[in-house]
Order: sequence, then structure tokens, then C-alpha cells
Amino acid sequence: MAKVGEFKEPLRGHRLELELVPVEELKVVEVQRKPSPYHVKRLMESLRKLGFLVPVIVISRDGERVIIDGQHRYLAARELGIKELPCILVPEKLAFDLMELNVEKQMSIKEKAYVSLNVYRWYYELDDEREETELQEAIESAHYVTLGLAYEKEPKLFGSAYESILHRVDHFLSLPLNEALERRQGRADLLLEVANSVQEAVAKVREQGVDHPLLPKAIVSFASPVGRKRLIQESYEEVLHALGENIKRVIKDPALFLGYRFEEEEEP
Repeated sequence: MAKVGEFKEPLRGHRLELELVPVEELKVVEVQRKPSPYHVKRLMESLRKLGFLVPVIVISRDGERVIIDGQHRYLAARELGIKELPCILVPEKLAFDLMELNVEKQMSIKEKAYVSLNVYRWYYELDDEREETELQEAIESAHYVTLGLAYEKEPKLFGSAYESILHRVDHFLSLPLNEALERRQGRADLLLEVANSVQEAVAKVREQGVDHPLLPKAIVSFASPVGRKRLIQESYEEVLHALGENIKRVIKDPALFLGYRFEEEEEP
């Protein structure tokens, strides 16, 4: 990599460097959302017409240049065979704030869960004795971390079916990350147990001639032990166990559910 120059950011006075970095020496930070092939293709067309005009934003980590903003431009450039890219090297202390802005872009529940889990793991690797509650400014909601762990084991999980419940009962823990992560994995496993029961309930209801793409969400809404309550005193585990028991009643007697009306909201 070759340093081209340096300058002072005009508003906050951050000292920044401009570098030309070989493409093979760049890597994308783990917490970025998964890239969009369509967006990469569009950028390739743009680069062919205009050239590579906007530098990617990088930090230095263990001697490597890690992209925290600009992964699609990087992927498009790599596909076009560009050998080196202009990069703005920023202080690592700015990395979390920049990535938080990226997370605020409109994403599906699954994308939010993916990004949140990777932000969580990054903090874990930096200091696994940090209390989980300290991550509240970096991660929108603790339940996205739990969902991320669940999606890792079951990518086809119907996450939005459970979000209304999870965001009210799954909070950041007053535990160091090396203990909290194990607890959170247990929460993800409990969610997957409930999800398996929901699939069984869906099959039983379908046997009665009732079907709909959002049937899993409808069954969870019907069986919810907390309804629309905003303040819930029960713990995550108590609520999920109660939900699981209510789902089992639907499995045993699908007629309990028949006639239930639900809002037809699309899966994000």
C-alpha cells in the first residue's frame, strides 16, 4: 500500500490519510450486511462509464486494511480487474459509529440479526469481560443478537413471527460477554424449539383446510401469552415456555385456532 497524502477532516478535525491499496490486501469488515449482487452489477456499469471516483473507507487492523464503508464498490472493482483502490484511512475509534450508520439503513429482520450478531462478536473479541449492557449504543436491540444465533442454526426461521414478542422480553444482560453469549445461545435454542412446534401446528391447521403464507405468524400471535402488553414482568424464558405450551394446545386441537383473524403483514 502506498500513502498518497493526508488531510484534516474539516468539521471535527480528524486526521485522515489517503492511500492506494492493492485489492488483494483489502478485506471487508465482518459486521457488514451481506452484499447485493444486483447492486454490485449496477456499480460495475457505473465504474465502466465514470471510473472509480469515490474512495472506500478503511481502518488499520493487525497491519491489514479493513473496509468499513464501500464493500460494494470494492466488489465491483474486483470483478472489473482493478488492481488497487483509493482508500481513506480513518481512526479505528470512528469505526463503530460509521458502521452504526450503515446498520440504520432499511434492512430485513434477518439482515439486522446478521449484522447485530457480528457487531456483538466483534466486541466479544475485543474484550469478552465487557458487560453486555454496554453494547446498547452499538446494537439496536438485544433480540436481534438472539435471532442472529437462531438464524445460524436455522436460516429458514420465520423471524418476523416472533419479533413482536422478542423485542419486549429479550433485553441486554448485566453479565460479562463471556457469560452473556452462552445465555443468549440458550435463548436462541429455546426459540428454535418453539419454532419447531409452530411448524407442527401449521401442519395440523393445514390438515383442516386452512392455509396462508403467514400462517406461522398468525399461530404465534394467537398463542402469545403476552398479547399486546407493553410492560411484561415475566422473563424471556417464562414467556417462551408459555408460548410453547400454548402452541402445543393448538397441535392437540387445531379447532382452537380456526376462525382466528390476523393482520396480513408481509415478511420483511
